[in-house]
This record gives sequence, structure tokens and C-alpha cells, in this order.
Amino acid sequence: MTTQRAETNRVTSLGENDLGTVIEDTGVTLVEFYTEWCGTCQRLKPVLGALAEDTDATVVTVDIESHLETAIEFGAQSTPTFVLFADGQPVKQLRGGQDEQTLRALVDRYSD
Repeated sequence: MTTQRAETNRVTSLGENDLGTVIEDTGVTLVEFYTEWCGTCQRLKPVLGALAEDTDATVVTVDIESHLETAIEFGAQSTPTFVLFADGQPVKQLRGGQDEQTLRALVDRYSD
């Protein structure tokens, strides 16, 4: 499976085999489970980019159509679904479109 890793402070798109590694290697990780055809997901791309640039969190996107087992494992039954991991553990899940302020507050709550 190919891994697409972006530069530091960028949104990263990872396959299911890589997600565990990223979560374990970072303090706070925000994962968005999405689909290409999800309009809300498309509108959130700039928000995720801003979070990746402005916070210490790692921001990862996972296409649920390509990685269904991973989506099921983390309860992503609709798109977008956000799962925040802190110290390798899932601590919060949000479903549906979120605004930047909500996501930023969530990341800040669990960042050092």
C-alpha cells in the first residue's frame, strides 16, 4: 500500500496500515474520515489545512470507501466523522460538518 506523506504542518492522507503508526508517533492527531463525493468534506479541506498549519496537531484524512475496515473500527458511519486521538488513544468523536472554531477548540483542549 502506498503512503502519501505530506511535509510537516500539512494535512496527510494515509492508508489503514499507516494510521496506527501516525497516532502512536504524535501527541494529538485529528483524523477526518471522508469520501470524495461528500460536499461537506470538500468544503472542510481549507479548515483542515489551517489546523495543520496553526496547531501542533497532526491532521490526517482517511477515505472510508478505500479503507472501510478502519472506518468501521473507529465508528465512522457517516462523513465527515472526526476522531481526535491524544497520546495514542481516541478521546473524542464528532460527526458531520464542524466549523473551524469547534475543531480548533477540540485540538487545543488536548494539546500540551
